[in-house]
Amino acid sequence: MKRTGSLIRSWLVTALLVSHASYVAVAADAAIDGDSSEANEIQTEMLKDPSEIDSATKLLMWIQQNDGLVDCQVGEVNAEGLRGVRAQRDMQQHQVAVKLPKVMAITLKEWNKTSEENALWLLKKKAVNKDWNVIMGPYWESLPKQGTLNTKETFPRSSLSLLQDDSMAAFVRVHQDFTANVLRGGKPHITTDVRAELEGQELSLEEFKHWTALVASYAFTFPDEDKNDTQIRIMLPLFDLLNHGNPDKANMGIMRDEEGSYIAYALRPIKKGEELVHAYNKVCERNDQSLFHYGFIQDTDPPRLAALDLPSGNLYDAVAYNETDYEEGGRLATAEEKKRLEDLLASFPTTQPEDEKLIAGGGWMGSLLGQGKITGEVERMFVRFRILRKRALRYYIEKLARQLQGDKAEL
Repeated sequence: MKRTGSLIRSWLVTALLVSHASYVAVAADAAIDGDSSEANEIQTEMLKDPSEIDSATKLLMWIQQNDGLVDCQVGEVNAEGLRGVRAQRDMQQHQVAVKLPKVMAITLKEWNKTSEENALWLLKKKAVNKDWNVIMGPYWESLPKQGTLNTKETFPRSSLSLLQDDSMAAFVRVHQDFTANVLRGGKPHITTDVRAELEGQELSLEEFKHWTALVASYAFTFPDEDKNDTQIRIMLPLFDLLNHGNPDKANMGIMRDEEGSYIAYALRPIKKGEELVHAYNKVCERNDQSLFHYGFIQDTDPPRLAALDLPSGNLYDAVAYNETDYEEGGRLATAEEKKRLEDLLASFPTTQPEDEKLIAGGGWMGSLLGQGKITGEVERMFVRFRILRKRALRYYIEKLARQLQGDKAEL
């Protein structure tokens, strides 16, 4: 057994045997800024039976009990019930919201290994190191449950037609087929026998897809401490509850300090109650990419074109063009580009107003498609995605039309 696991205090032990001194110490840390209500809340939570404490509170307490720092709150951050992290007090620039000791991070494999390889590595570690697996219980409990994570690995195939994009649907199927093939032992360079890797434990396809999706969408990328020219994936408890914010909205930065601890810190002053968000990466700025890789979409103002709707755009890489190219004099401010966008918009089988009626309550379009009101979470997201996609196309068509008309008037 590796010593790493033994350095982390087990939630079960500390929760059941916590002494008066230990919970007072944690409460005292919380009361440094004079917030006695928060100290009282922590004391009250730590005196509860573990079964009565919610998973988010267990996670925060577990980190604190292992010499980490937590100065934030976890809970719902919008009307749709999205879980995220909020500031529990006013924060100054550079102030630390979370400090996670190195021993609590889970180092996976290199960033360019497939998510299936990383998921299998993690599941093997859980199977082989049973004590560590128990110790990490508060983290496992904080992660999305099987059946609740919506990414390319888990999208239901029966709903893919709602994307109205054959290429996106095909890429989803390719990823899911690859995952199934790995589980069957059909990728010898990864494994020939998953059951043997997991010491005889059975693993269903749905379980494997779930863990693959977790690794793909929740792990961070950092330079390998031993090989600086290599990037590795790392899972960071609590950090992965921070939602994405585009660079102009992000208020949290993430770094690793000289001791190897992981730090989430304020990029600017933050008000109490404000959601803490950080920029995942460039592919989150466009809805087709963020939907494909992370399972979310964003309604931005002004709208942003899907990566697939830009010249040479794809689902995997940062695009070579951006919205500034549509400004007057820009590379894409041409009649040819306007026509290309118009053709794209016309190629969809439904219009934006028809999609809005469908998501609102079915209507004649729902009847035509054999559907009532779209109620499933994934189905609603797919229809919302194509609404936002068409809105962005129309926005830039109209923008180019105004600019081109202005050019003619000057002549």
